[in-house]
Amino acid sequence: MSRPIQSLSRAAAVLRLFATGTGRFGLTDTACALGLPKSTVHGILHTLEQKGLVAHDAESGTYGLGPELVRLGGSWLRGHELRARALAWADDLARVTGEAVHVGVPHPAGVLIVHHVLRCDDTRRVLDTGRVVPVEGTALGTVLAVHRSGPAGTSAGSPDLVRAARERGWACAPDPDRAGMVSVAAPVRDRYRATVAALSVSALAARIDEDTAARDRLVSSLRTCARAISHDLGAGHP
Repeated sequence: MSRPIQSLSRAAAVLRLFATGTGRFGLTDTACALGLPKSTVHGILHTLEQKGLVAHDAESGTYGLGPELVRLGGSWLRGHELRARALAWADDLARVTGEAVHVGVPHPAGVLIVHHVLRCDDTRRVLDTGRVVPVEGTALGTVLAVHRSGPAGTSAGSPDLVRAARERGWACAPDPDRAGMVSVAAPVRDRYRATVAALSVSALAARIDEDTAARDRLVSSLRTCARAISHDLGAGHP
């Protein structure tokens, strides 16, 4: 097995650091965070800036992600088969339920949101597409943990949530970003019956907890949509 190229690994570490959402970083901050000499980091930042992958603010002397990443990320999303298959179904699910919808796929750091449909009356108007959310404690992460765990049932998800999701075939967990909201998620499978994504709908917790009929309708719509996407990916085909 070939060894990773150190300079590329370090450049990737810089980009991941800048993507944490904690603000812009100075040269010293970046070097300290990565445990690298300032001279090494300066060379990496200079090269990434030339390629448009990092942007430098001359006034503050700080660095952040560059505009070229938008083009690269957009190209990846446009070429993502699962996202392309899920677009129309997820949009329809949001229309039918009146709720926000997310499609997430496994990512080394958690669950990567590849599609997000805003709730029709959502005043926040911030798309989560491209964001990585945790596995543990989230409905999307729990669904992926259930269906990607080992034979002993071990997974990275919360044991109680994973156990409940395994029994029901869907997961429910509080929305980590919005108080009073919960997310309900179901698995999406490919032609090999492998779980390759999770589909979720967000709703008011009171609606889910207090109105069993409303919860059942929401879950039914969610699972029907997840099965439709799975069918388009080849699940159930010989």
